[in-house]
Amino acid sequence: MALSAENFLNAETDTFGGIIKGDNKFKVPLYQRDYSWNKTHWNDLWLDIEANRHNDSKHYMGSVVLVSKHKKQYDIIDGQQRLTTLTILVLAVVDTLKDLVKREIDVENNEKRIDLLITDFIGKKSLSSLNYENKIELNESNNPFFSTYLTNFRKPVNIKSEIKSNKLLFDCFNYYKDLIKEEIFKDDDVSSLISFVEYISDSLLFIQITATDDLSAYLIFETLNDRGLDLSVTDLLKNYLFSIVDESDKSHVKNIWDVTINHVSYSGFPKFLRHYWMMQNGLIQEKELFKTVKRYINTPKTAFELLNSMSEVSEVYAALSDSNHQLWEGEERVKKHIRELNLFNVTQCYPLLINAYLFLDHDDWIATLRICSVISFRYMLISGLNPNALESKYNDACKAINSGAVKGARDIFTILQPLYVNDEDFERNFESKSIRTKRSAKLARYIVYSVENHLSEHVLDFEFDNGSLEHVLPENPSEEWNENFPKDIEESFIYRLGNFTLLEPDKNRIIGNKGFVHKSEVYKTSRYELTKRFGYQKWDQNNLNARQKYLAKQAKAIWSLPYV
Repeated sequence: MALSAENFLNAETDTFGGIIKGDNKFKVPLYQRDYSWNKTHWNDLWLDIEANRHNDSKHYMGSVVLVSKHKKQYDIIDGQQRLTTLTILVLAVVDTLKDLVKREIDVENNEKRIDLLITDFIGKKSLSSLNYENKIELNESNNPFFSTYLTNFRKPVNIKSEIKSNKLLFDCFNYYKDLIKEEIFKDDDVSSLISFVEYISDSLLFIQITATDDLSAYLIFETLNDRGLDLSVTDLLKNYLFSIVDESDKSHVKNIWDVTINHVSYSGFPKFLRHYWMMQNGLIQEKELFKTVKRYINTPKTAFELLNSMSEVSEVYAALSDSNHQLWEGEERVKKHIRELNLFNVTQCYPLLINAYLFLDHDDWIATLRICSVISFRYMLISGLNPNALESKYNDACKAINSGAVKGARDIFTILQPLYVNDEDFERNFESKSIRTKRSAKLARYIVYSVENHLSEHVLDFEFDNGSLEHVLPENPSEEWNENFPKDIEESFIYRLGNFTLLEPDKNRIIGNKGFVHKSEVYKTSRYELTKRFGYQKWDQNNLNARQKYLAKQAKAIWSLPYV
């Protein structure tokens, strides 16, 4: 569907006052996200207003996209954050005037000013409830709080119990109230306050675009985005889906949409959508994602199919980044491998892992998790190879599962085998590996504890065991170390894997930065097998290299797969 003159009633430049005054009423549709502006946004708006106000120049606020519903009633498709924030700013001005009335300063005139501002910008008072019938109705999450407290100038009983977006509404009000007192309203000068409101009303400019229906509004919304409005794929897809379903279905659509967002988060949705699409349709770049999805999802039926499928997959997707998720209760092997993937910061395999979870039996699913973990460790963490190649191979495995060509984890490994760094290369890469513990202490602990568990009968958890990661050559070595590790090269050895071991915290404190002779005696008393076996009479470059070669042989056995 292309835009035409029939798609919209008008597009015109108007002021904030021109939009909000009069009998018009505006509603934030139920599918629009909650209020989300924070202090950074509030401050940016304030600075823009003040800079332009003092220069006596107008300020452009961007576009507002509306859908005409009934006579003088509109849905806000784009612009709700700005319109809501400006309304709160006016509320802060009104409350400042109310403070004057409480102090009995020019009561009659200030009450008239309050009534005029509320009538123009907030709404009319209901004869029955004596509450204000607001010009702007927020979504179902925010409107009860907004209308009960802010527009009726009541303080919430327990703001801490409110949802985040309602706290933001309240914080916004207080933020502007404080700024008005500090910077605008000095010495009870009402004229400066009135001048401020007049600027907000008459000099903040919007392009107001009014569409005839939701789909037309969406097309305008998308066109604006193509011309530079920075909207995420989350906003674009959500607005598009709501524009193609029937009015009677929108509440149901919102419920399904919310399930997905609650699992993957609003900010995490673009990455989830890309991985979801790759599960079934192959590789795609994020910049092409929305246009591609839109080509396939173009009817209410396909919209519901997408929504239902995403909501079903989203819980598994979220659980892949949370080893403590309820899905993994009692699944210790699953938890271990998920923690590893999260530690490695690996997500390229998520489409494959979800497909394996959905279509392979449980043991093969766990084996696929281990395959991805071991490949990631060998390929990325130790060998430092380009991670871009991973996605293509993982996608090949996804396709094979979808086609029915995969019967189990061995078939998965056969497809991914080009990513599996062979033993000779892995061992050589491990022998020279350094990990700067100041940046990657958890990764270093994971590796050293894995070797410890391999050498002993322990099953120690690298995150919860209280052992200290000991640097044999200390991070801040004293001069006595310079004989074997000259100052100009010592740093290149401090973070080598061969220089790490484990030590009880009390023993670690005792040895501090002392020399090797003292350290080696303490090592013999450690409960850690890796440390008890240390066995070197001196610590120099040759012995450090020799020990790292020994660790590399252990690593080859630890991070291995049975299919090779």
